[in-house]
Amino acid sequence: MRLEYHALQKIIELHNKFLSGNQEGVKADLRCAELYGADLAGLNLQGANFEKADLKRSVLFETNLEGANLSGAFFKHAVLEGASLKRANLTGASLKGANLNRADLRGTKFTMANLEDVSLEMAIYDRTTIWPDQFDPQSAGAILSD
Repeated sequence: MRLEYHALQKIIELHNKFLSGNQEGVKADLRCAELYGADLAGLNLQGANFEKADLKRSVLFETNLEGANLSGAFFKHAVLEGASLKRANLTGASLKGANLNRADLRGTKFTMANLEDVSLEMAIYDRTTIWPDQFDPQSAGAILSD
């Protein structure tokens, strides 16, 4: 489902109301949304549902995705530099070639995710972060936070 710019803006507006406790607010549900190349930089999308969404080449620079459901989403060559992905679910997501430099990955779940050619320079993670089998986050540049 390809979202037009105004429809996406309305979803974001309602999500921000939801986060602030406004009764008119609605949690963002962007399951299976086609957001190729979307500029979502700096937004607060905490807890949003992006399950199986197409976020290839999207810009999520310093975006708050804390606790978001990103399972099965496609982030090929997306920019998530400085994004907060704390406790986000990226199970089965494809992050091939994505930039997660300086991202907060504490408690993030990457089970069965494709992290081929991902950039994790200065990204922080902790002991609750779940990585795919055989993936070494430190060799990709990530830093273990105590």
